[in-house]
Amino acid sequence: MPQFTYKAKKDDGSLVTGTLQAESARSALDSLGRMGVFPLEIESRSEDKPGTVRRTTVRQSHGTVKAGDIAIFTRQLADLMKAGVPLNRALHTLATQTTNLTLSETISEIEKQVSGGATLHDALARFPKMFSTLYVGMVHAGETGGFLEEVLHRLALFIEKDQELRSRISSAMAYPILLIVIGSFAITFLMVFFIPRFSEIFKRMGDSLPLPTQVVMAVSYFLRDYWIFALMGLVALAFAWTRVLATAAGRRAIDRLKVQIPLFGEIVKKNAVSRFTRTLGTMLKSGVTILNALEISKKAMANVVLMEDIDEASAGVKQGKGLAEILRGSRYFPVMVIDMIAVGEEGGNLDEVLVNVAESYDREVERAVRVFNSLFEPALLLVMAAVVGFIVIAMLLPVFTMSSMVK
Repeated sequence: MPQFTYKAKKDDGSLVTGTLQAESARSALDSLGRMGVFPLEIESRSEDKPGTVRRTTVRQSHGTVKAGDIAIFTRQLADLMKAGVPLNRALHTLATQTTNLTLSETISEIEKQVSGGATLHDALARFPKMFSTLYVGMVHAGETGGFLEEVLHRLALFIEKDQELRSRISSAMAYPILLIVIGSFAITFLMVFFIPRFSEIFKRMGDSLPLPTQVVMAVSYFLRDYWIFALMGLVALAFAWTRVLATAAGRRAIDRLKVQIPLFGEIVKKNAVSRFTRTLGTMLKSGVTILNALEISKKAMANVVLMEDIDEASAGVKQGKGLAEILRGSRYFPVMVIDMIAVGEEGGNLDEVLVNVAESYDREVERAVRVFNSLFEPALLLVMAAVVGFIVIAMLLPVFTMSSMVK
């Protein structure tokens, strides 16, 4: 049986090394997991040539933790707890099996705090960059109500649905973004490397060059000779954009502009409604009070203007009014969504209605993105063709002028 030399980390952070026998590297990893250590590196000693080492290093990834990793961890934790595994033991098992080193270290730290008497939601709240307010709030409700396994399953499903919607939007927008990048590079190449070659030809014409040609040549020379200033301008523009976003007034103005842009504004509103209703419905179903659920769910909308409507709704709910009644005064919430909320409130199944609305609006968002792309892509191609056409015509005008002068 092959012999493996390993390097691993214990729960206290100390490194340990040793050897063990296993049928494969995967079996060796499983053995280390059962030993309660986190494997960092494994080397297998070749039996064919004694004394030689055949390196088969197995190193865990280190870096950012993606939402998909959180979803897998959440679902696995729910499955282990449903099978009767105690919480601290389930966390320990997942810490040794998770392939992302950052997440593994985080789970180990959470397991230590839980073993020390802390609640799971308090332990999760110590890592806000990894576990959102929504996540912590739902876990809190699940612990308080005694149905944590069910809440964890809902959380995993929520994260997966949210990632699926984001992935669809990203995939749909990939081609337009690619067109913009390629078009920008093509036009820049023309202006910087191609147009200046005409300078010697047109130099003898002096000021008699047609105005379009003079404009194109001036821009070309500026980009070629003073590109550093153009780059500084782009950096300054990006800095100014971040500064505007950092202010409440600037963020509000930009978010208002987003919802007012034709076609694109519809995508923004529908996506915000979808995320809000899914978050609110999931939290209500998990036992979170409506006021806390509204406070957390509004952040999922990612638009200050739309969030203001939810702030008004929260104030109305505190006064005993219905959610649908207050939202009817909103300028941005669709009437159909408000009517569905009213039906849910009357029937006592608001959580289920909200999740169904989210499912419906996921399809609406996907459809709106397809419509936007079907119009945006031809318009983008037309704009790029117009720019390139203008450059070409501007370069040909002097040629026509010179030919007419020869005649």
